[in-house]
Amino acid sequence: MTSDFLTVPEPFAVQTVEREQRAGREWLDRLPELVEQLLREWNLTLAGPPVAGNVGLVWEVRRTDGTAAMLKVSWRDAETRNEAEALRRWDGHGAARLIEASVAAGALLLERLDAGTSLTSVPMVEAIEVAAELLSLLHVPEWSGSKWSGSEWSGLDDALELESYAPEPGETYRVRIRELRPDVERAFRSAPHVLLHGDFHYENVLRSGTSWKAIDPKPSHGPGEWDLLPLLRNRFDEFPPGPQLLPGIRDRLESLIAATGAHPERAYLFAHYRALRDADYARRIDDGGFEEVATAIADATAS
Repeated sequence: MTSDFLTVPEPFAVQTVEREQRAGREWLDRLPELVEQLLREWNLTLAGPPVAGNVGLVWEVRRTDGTAAMLKVSWRDAETRNEAEALRRWDGHGAARLIEASVAAGALLLERLDAGTSLTSVPMVEAIEVAAELLSLLHVPEWSGSKWSGSEWSGLDDALELESYAPEPGETYRVRIRELRPDVERAFRSAPHVLLHGDFHYENVLRSGTSWKAIDPKPSHGPGEWDLLPLLRNRFDEFPPGPQLLPGIRDRLESLIAATGAHPERAYLFAHYRALRDADYARRIDDGGFEEVATAIADATAS
């Protein structure tokens, strides 16, 4: 049965090879042996088949005392390289507790949360309150002085690096992105920096007993306002349609600003800039739905 649970889902394998080419195929070929090694080293038993994410697989496992945990093995890239260090820093406060980690293997052993109950299941008013409470725990100050891999690596640096890998932004967004960038860089560099989750939204918050915890961070550092955009993208279909769409987006952002104590000008500026970059990315990969969402957020947050 264990060997059956080690089978890599075909869609995940195809996506990985398309993205990483030969290196991705070689990693997939090694993955079953790697997982078996982790099971031995950490005294774990697989409890079921893997669930696929974008760049990793997660298995439910049992520890020697019978308690459930989650084994996550990810392709190592810029977004995942500091996940273990961030989880250690949070130590279960606001995010899933890290039990074991192998940075070389891209593997994490995490406490088991209720994967069937995310923050999408509660009314938006309550969800914003929970999100604000978690961000207050996750946004550890002065994270840029840590000893993690690339401790000076910020959310803005990550955005600019990803942008450098892509073709020149399309004509639709090029001028607006370039015009905004000096103001964004100035605001980003001058504001206090904290540890950022990097992908904080309602689907990435799961029930933990009577409380909630975040999962799947893509850690970096920067102003806390940088973490707000995904909370506008996620649950987008709950905004009112038609002429009330843009006011609805602004209302949610205002609620997030009030709940988190964010700096309003930075919150609007970062949301606008990041939404424009999302729209450009969506245009380049021909994802009309994502482009529509990103454009609406960019329009709603324009000064």
